Amino acid sequence: MKQRFNTLDLQAALHELSVCFSGCRVTNIYDVNNKTYLIKLHKPDSKAVILIESGIRIHCTEFDWPKNMIPSGFSMKLRKHLRSRRLEKVTQVGADRIADLQFGSGEAAYHLIVELYDKGNILLTDFEYTIISVLRPRTDENSDVKFTVREKYPLNFAKQHEDLTNEKIKELIDNAKDNDDIKKILTFNLAYGGPLIEHCLSVANFPDKCLIGKNFNRETDVQKLYEALQLGQNIVKQIANQIGKGYIITKKTKAVKLDKTKEIGDEEIVT
Repeated sequence: MKQRFNTLDLQAALHELSVCFSGCRVTNIYDVNNKTYLIKLHKPDSKAVILIESGIRIHCTEFDWPKNMIPSGFSMKLRKHLRSRRLEKVTQVGADRIADLQFGSGEAAYHLIVELYDKGNILLTDFEYTIISVLRPRTDENSDVKFTVREKYPLNFAKQHEDLTNEKIKELIDNAKDNDDIKKILTFNLAYGGPLIEHCLSVANFPDKCLIGKNFNRETDVQKLYEALQLGQNIVKQIANQIGKGYIITKKTKAVKLDKTKEIGDEEIVT
């Protein structure tokens, strides 16, 4: 079972939120627990609720989630600034797992920033991205940037999308060492996410454990790798421009024979 959103999940979810809920007004905001919040929107003839779990996920939901009887201080702050405002825009910040939900427009706009990486965070900012309220105040260890009230949210720190080129892939391979894992190199340097990179490598018939100098040739396999990643680029564009279907996967396993005196036959268990 998936434990948290990757980059592709976020892109798919944000596109669906944008298509389904843009223009809808916020009617109320609830907290399920100290990390999970529900934004209820007014949409005629249908249920419109956005679920946000800090560091984990953001998506629409029809499930009847239990709500805290007494709203938290953070919920009250969100209610104060966002209630009755329209959801104007839903975007991804750069190529990172960060969502930006804009409520209202112009100088009256507010941004709800949802971080889905590391420990996660949820921040409310004004139209200039000055932080008004933050779920988890912190200071970045590497850059010393503060994520606290009255500080600017650092949009420029987000990883940016880069065009995929043959030269870019060749540079990554040339800078790598022998026995480096191709999947790890690509996951770290490209905004595709591990599952999509693994899919691209599999379709191109690269081995599961693809190591430079062992079963990946620097001279002859770069073009093949580039063509495989172009498939990933097409999938990213497709996800960002259409609402995908959901799937429930079942797995059949043979029943374990616990009692040697009884015959089980060919009974299967579906999970």
